[in-house]
Amino acid sequence: MADIWVMGRSMHPGRSGQLVRADAVTHLMASDEKLSATRIESGEVVTLIHKDAERGTLLPEDFHLGMLVKLAEARKQAQGSDEDLVLYADLDDNGQWGWSLFTVSQLWET
Repeated sequence: MADIWVMGRSMHPGRSGQLVRADAVTHLMASDEKLSATRIESGEVVTLIHKDAERGTLLPEDFHLGMLVKLAEARKQAQGSDEDLVLYADLDDNGQWGWSLFTVSQLWET
């Protein structure tokens, strides 16, 4: 079974982002500015997405729940795959936040 990762989009100069394995996340903290997670093995808090990653657009109130819905979809897809999957937060064509699911090879091509 493939692993599922969440792409953390950092606002720090020199960092393009980070990948956090979804099964290592134990706690989600959401606000209208950012979604953060705690890693199971270290207790380290990582920011998965910040509003400033996309034109300062505030995150919806239930954005963390949207992540869990997409994660459930990813788990089903991962059962029949050997290729790792990545959850990615971004704005859709209407300027609304959402979660997309990609294979690693799709992201590498982009």
